[in-house]
Amino acid sequence: MENVQLAFIFALVTAVFTASFQVLVRKGREYGNALTGALIGIFVNFPILILVSFVTWEPEWFNLKAIGYFIATGIFGTGLGRFFLFMSLHKIGVAITSPLLSSIPLFSAVFAFELLGERPNLYIWIAIISVFVGCLVITFKRENFPDWRPRYLLFPFFTILSLSIANIFRKMSLNVLPEPIFGGTVTYGSAMLTLLVLSFFLPKKIKPVFNSKKAWIAYGLCGLVNLMAFVCRWTATNYGDVTIVVPLFASSSFFALFLSSVFLRKMEQITIWSYVGTILIVLGIVLIGVSSF
Repeated sequence: MENVQLAFIFALVTAVFTASFQVLVRKGREYGNALTGALIGIFVNFPILILVSFVTWEPEWFNLKAIGYFIATGIFGTGLGRFFLFMSLHKIGVAITSPLLSSIPLFSAVFAFELLGERPNLYIWIAIISVFVGCLVITFKRENFPDWRPRYLLFPFFTILSLSIANIFRKMSLNVLPEPIFGGTVTYGSAMLTLLVLSFFLPKKIKPVFNSKKAWIAYGLCGLVNLMAFVCRWTATNYGDVTIVVPLFASSSFFALFLSSVFLRKMEQITIWSYVGTILIVLGIVLIGVSSF
């Protein structure tokens, strides 16, 4: 019973940290662009992960196959996925981005069907329908909002695509070497290199700028909050079953909507469709958790 309670607490804290991270990124738009924010978050967390990995290092961690998977996870997840996530939060806000991101477990499951040989059951098919309808509802009549541009939906789409691919590589890497801290260190290193290389090919207005003290404070805080979410997520998964932690992880969308309505009143457009769509998506994710048993 104690483990179940710990899993519940850590999963709920994970959801709150995840929602807070998204709100802080949205607020950070005032101080620096998306690539600036993504890189500052990595710069803040990377030394911490290096230090912990150094202190806890074990020789058997040097596994080239696992390291290769961790590098791929960094490229698609913490690198490209994080960049597209920041772009999405900056362009279309938390109220749309957060619920759509809740569908990532579903897309990861779809990729797993092909890459890992897993096969969908009835719960998965119902989840697909629920998430799909939820996504449609969230974007319903958004064109009436003055800042809305349909093309901005490409940002959450590429975020979901990148993070879903990263989840597959993360699962493959942890199957080979179940050491999330060391894996996170390699992941952050490859992500940093990916974004720095990417910056050379982007227009000037999207290139990172690091001369703003406020940007370092805002996005540095984002990075620390995201790191806490990572630690709590892993701890919750370690203590509890998927059927307990997955629905609570998915609840981050509700926390994000609430925090946005409180702290981002002038920046967000939250409607009844935001809540209806979020409920449908979260129900779909809960079904995915149930389907694993």
